[in-house]
Amino acid sequence: MGVGLCTYSATNKMALEASMTQVAIAANPTHYGDPKTGCESDEQAVRVQGLSGDFCSPQCSSSGSCPSDVPKGDSATPECALRTTTGDKYCALICQSDSDCGLGSCEKIMGVGLCTYPASGAALAPGLQLLPSEVQMII
Repeated sequence: MGVGLCTYSATNKMALEASMTQVAIAANPTHYGDPKTGCESDEQAVRVQGLSGDFCSPQCSSSGSCPSDVPKGDSATPECALRTTTGDKYCALICQSDSDCGLGSCEKIMGVGLCTYPASGAALAPGLQLLPSEVQMII
């Protein structure tokens, strides 16, 4: 009918499909997501001992601020809320109830709620678990 269409060879089609599959399983599109699906490049998977879940956590900026992009459905507030004994400060989503955490849960420690996701069972990077004796609430 006089209309041209761009086509790809079978080899290119398979490469395109593989590429599309990789995009579908990429890291979370926002900060504070579920570590099972990967953390943003400036985050670490963090678990606070005493809580059953974990979450992706960026370090606080030098001014104490945190990224404001949160997972879809979350209404919890990002705050520079955790500090380790080495002085590293981490951001977390501070919640009042599960409804603040979208697909996650609001777990309380030291009277403060943190949005977490069911632990994946995967080992976290050494030194990034925030233990109760190391956690100091900043808020």
